[in-house]
Amino acid sequence: SADKKSYPVLLSNGNLVAQENRGGGRHWTKWHDPFPKPSYLFAIVAGDLEYLQDKFKTRSGRDVDLRLYARQGDIAQCQHALESLKQAMHWDEVQYGREYDLDLYMVVAVSDFNMGAMENKGLNIFNTKYVLAQPETATDRDYHNIAGVIGHEYFHNWSGNRVTCRDWFQLSLKEGFTVFRDQQFSADIGSAAVKRIEDAALVRTHQFREDSGPMAHPVRPLSYAEINNFYTLTVYIKGAEVV
Repeated sequence: SADKKSYPVLLSNGNLVAQENRGGGRHWTKWHDPFPKPSYLFAIVAGDLEYLQDKFKTRSGRDVDLRLYARQGDIAQCQHALESLKQAMHWDEVQYGREYDLDLYMVVAVSDFNMGAMENKGLNIFNTKYVLAQPETATDRDYHNIAGVIGHEYFHNWSGNRVTCRDWFQLSLKEGFTVFRDQQFSADIGSAAVKRIEDAALVRTHQFREDSGPMAHPVRPLSYAEINNFYTLTVYIKGAEVV
């Protein structure tokens, strides 16, 4: 529970099953995620946020509520991200036969999130860099990147969340494979030739450099002192090529 004036929005993983106002200006919400998940996918969001809402009908006929949360001044720039989410959901059904498994899918975009984006189950958390876009200020590259990252985090619902890693040594099984999937998605909604050239250029100009330097490591590391050190181009980009 929280103070309703300061934190009118209370979110967590899964489906919303109950909410109630309490005395003293407080309120609470109850969420239920029916699927087991590793602890790194747990998330709680509390704040003063607005949202855009839409629906997606799955191939089995279920309606999924889509909500994209952001601060009041940012919400007008979220439409492209929401449309990209619907494209990604449809694409995953058609290409991989994977249907979304909850009644609600949420994305939260805040400027002070310290990662690019995170695939917390049913409650993705993004830095605004990969959500906000408007024609007056955003480039084609911005729109392209937003679609790709929105797709990447959505695709993790099956490649990483529902089907997860045995241990952190298998990090590239979820990240490399999901990069491969988001590359396919971007190729299908744009130009496949251009996308392949971009991906190959990234490998040659950046990942090759990592492989030839003091930070070189295998796609599947043999040991680590801190797993955050392995969120690298080798694990992500080379991992996608190996897949």
